[in-house]
Amino acid sequence: MKNPFLPLLFVLFLSATCTKNEEPSSDLGAEAEKWASYGFKNYDFTLQITCFCKDEFTRPKPIEVRENTIVSVSGVPIENPSDSPYRTIDEFFIFIKEQRKQNPVVEDIKYDDQYGFPSYIYFDISEMIADEEIGYTLTDFVPYK
Repeated sequence: MKNPFLPLLFVLFLSATCTKNEEPSSDLGAEAEKWASYGFKNYDFTLQITCFCKDEFTRPKPIEVRENTIVSVSGVPIENPSDSPYRTIDEFFIFIKEQRKQNPVVEDIKYDDQYGFPSYIYFDISEMIADEEIGYTLTDFVPYK
């Protein structure tokens, strides 16, 4: 029998291993440079995670980012953003870079045409590991200057 918490633990492990509050790396290409050129530090977006996880983790959640730090998820204040399994858009660029280092068997990334942020991210690191695949969909982006 599969452990129902294993995928959630995997997601939390990935979150903990990614460095937070860095600038998106220019080696991620034109999209990261486009995103960085706007200099957004305050914005909202909706995040939906696709994984073999509990429903409450995969439901779409509004994310509020202020000064490049997540301040609330689904309207609930985040007291310690470094412990949050959620990411800012800059952190998603770093996540993509880190996942690529693992040579995933499947990578599917789409970028927002206007702002260059990743609007869809999907990785399957290994065909030999069941249910470790994870996807992120970012929608409803609203920037604030």
